[in-house]
Amino acid sequence: MTVDLICLLILALWSIPLNHIPAIARVSASGVKWAMGNRDTMPETASWVGRADRAQRNHHDNLAMIAAVILTAQVTGQTDGVTAIAAIITVALRILHGVAYIAGIGPVRSLAYLGALVAMLVIVWRIFS
Repeated sequence: MTVDLICLLILALWSIPLNHIPAIARVSASGVKWAMGNRDTMPETASWVGRADRAQRNHHDNLAMIAAVILTAQVTGQTDGVTAIAAIITVALRILHGVAYIAGIGPVRSLAYLGALVAMLVIVWRIFS
């Protein structure tokens, strides 16, 4: 398996903590009875829980695009050292993005997002070169 695909797998698996962090926080605030119910109302939680929800949505919104780029490079045989480094940077910055989002560090979150986007565009550039 190439470095690019390993990075894609890591990004897919990063969905697991992003999915569960806000849910665990809500269960901690409301108890198992709320978790086992219909969840018609949301419990009052700290502001970081809402940021965790938004980080999760952002990750899921971007994962398909990142996957399409990495898989296109893989299928077309355009992976190389440059795409591997770009994929590693994408993973590192996407994880940093999620952590910074939850922590409420806006400038770091924004720079991580932009950096990951640039790294992904490097892979696109390598596909067409």
